[in-house]
Amino acid sequence: MAGPRPFANRCYRSELGAVRFFAFLLVFVDHTLPSARDPRVMHLLRGYSRAFDAIGDVTGFGLSLFFALSAFLICELLLREREMIGTVKVGQFYIRRILRIWPLYYLGLALGLAVAFMPGGAPTEVVKLGWFAVFMGAWICAIHGMLTNPANVLWSISVEEQFYLFAPWIVRYFNRKSLYGFCLALILVANAWLFYLGRVAASFPSVWCNSFVEFECFAAGILLCFVLRSRLPRIAIWQRIALLVLAFSCWFYACYGIQAFFGGTGAHNPGSWPLIFGWALDAVGCVLTLVAFLGVSPSLLPRWIVHLGRIPYGLYVYHGFAVYLTDRLIVRQLALHKNALISSNVGPIYILNLGHTFGLTVLLAELSYRYFETPFLKMKKRHSVVESEPVGTVVNI
Repeated sequence: MAGPRPFANRCYRSELGAVRFFAFLLVFVDHTLPSARDPRVMHLLRGYSRAFDAIGDVTGFGLSLFFALSAFLICELLLREREMIGTVKVGQFYIRRILRIWPLYYLGLALGLAVAFMPGGAPTEVVKLGWFAVFMGAWICAIHGMLTNPANVLWSISVEEQFYLFAPWIVRYFNRKSLYGFCLALILVANAWLFYLGRVAASFPSVWCNSFVEFECFAAGILLCFVLRSRLPRIAIWQRIALLVLAFSCWFYACYGIQAFFGGTGAHNPGSWPLIFGWALDAVGCVLTLVAFLGVSPSLLPRWIVHLGRIPYGLYVYHGFAVYLTDRLIVRQLALHKNALISSNVGPIYILNLGHTFGLTVLLAELSYRYFETPFLKMKKRHSVVESEPVGTVVNI
């Protein structure tokens, strides 16, 4: 069942901040979890290495969850704006998006350029980073493969920006039935690309970084917005837990059962139908996760999660650089240590590195939000049509 319309006067809900943090945590684990193909990990896991790799692949769907949540919130915000004033102010929408996304995005690119020219960097990737500057990072990665630069994580921001090119226009001019048709068209286009990419045995980056493929998750978020109609699910805690278990089951089967998400397995492209079915399970898992969180009482959420859920953009942008720094300052140095007892303890080194990486990511995101992003957020607030929370709680919606 769905309850009354608590969205009417608010843009931000703490449980959605928790979803953002959960999505970031999945991505963080995906980028820090050791591969099961490492001989030492295989020896430790023995017959469970494939399941471990599949779980590692599941964490990659945190990015899909970001996309679905972004589409859900953007659609909700624009529909409410159209309800209030009879239209969507497209110019104001783009100003708000620019002030929220661009400053930190280009700072991340600048840091990436600095890393490229540092010892051990890859200056040859500077041209590719130039394509990131015009929000073509996803297509560069799809065509040429992932960058080694820590700014590589920004490719997903370019997918978001491409979504923004049409989002305000369709909400402004399409009625609800036409919007349903538009979502169906997005899903059909995504599946047509998946069918083609499976037929040509495309590489993992060619599939994962394809904007049209990722639009399936955006369509899922929009459809959820239409179905709920600004109402929140009124379901028991055990039902929410069951939805999360079902969401994980969808993601795990996509990775372990049909191996549709083949990024960490080293496997070849599984073919057209496994890709189509796997990405459908990805979208379903995202929707189930959103439904599980929507309407959760703030009292059930730890305060630190609510807090970190307000700075997910910074967490996402900076975590690649934190991984880059701690890997070079901790893991590589300890692994090469002359003392055999230290160099052989890979497990404790990984745990130590994981803690330092997460802590550094949080520190950078906190400082960035307080001293770099806040002035832009104050400017963004002046261009808001629908009233939002104070700047101290503004998030990327």
